[in-house]
Amino acid sequence: MNTFKLSNSLMMRPIKIALIGAGGTGSALLTELFQMDYLLRNISQNSVYLDIAVFDDDEVSHSNVGRQSFWACDIGNNKAETLVNRFNVHGGLSWTAHRERVSKAHVDQLAKFDVLITCVDKAAVRAELGSAFNQVKRFAETLWLDMGNDKSSGQVVLGHAFDRENKLPNVFDLYPSLSEMVDKDEDSCSHEAALQKQEFGINKKVALEASTLLWKLLRHGEIKHHGAFINMDETSVQPLKIDTQTWAMFGYQS
Repeated sequence: MNTFKLSNSLMMRPIKIALIGAGGTGSALLTELFQMDYLLRNISQNSVYLDIAVFDDDEVSHSNVGRQSFWACDIGNNKAETLVNRFNVHGGLSWTAHRERVSKAHVDQLAKFDVLITCVDKAAVRAELGSAFNQVKRFAETLWLDMGNDKSSGQVVLGHAFDRENKLPNVFDLYPSLSEMVDKDEDSCSHEAALQKQEFGINKKVALEASTLLWKLLRHGEIKHHGAFINMDETSVQPLKIDTQTWAMFGYQS
């Protein structure tokens, strides 16, 4: 099995991360990243840590409470600001929140980060970003960690965000049909309607697989798979192998 090794330039300094989307999966992942940051600081004598910026223009609604990492007192507040303020206060951090919906217009801004993490419901957003990323050939080291899920299954894909030689394919490389998918309205006014669309726990399962993958890469410098497919109904997790034959099954030629 092939492996992917992290660049030496990313292993001994703070890691700049952009988290795009602070809803079900994003809020669950941010909790994992908060714990990861604490551990990295302690084992590196504060030389390696996570410098995180969270992007989300949405506000906390009643149906978000209980399903996402929000409480009743958060209703009406911006999701990114709520989470970032919480972790900054409790962890003594200086993470930043941006009340913005990220689009292709943000590509130059996003290229300044080491890791881009997308936790968005709409395929069109991921397709727009993926298409824009593929037009950029200069920011070779930036990684893109994408998470997506439906009612009870999901996937995690880590790849290089921008075009480069020896590219680790990202989610748009493997799923170019994202641009053809018709997005459904994910906003639900009741808990019952929301739970019909997503089973309780699927966001946390996807976030856990993503954080585990990222931890292995940052802690050990290499990974033997660059994603996972999660099926909660079957209680299964299948790895996405770093393998040209596996990629070819998706129609991707390295």
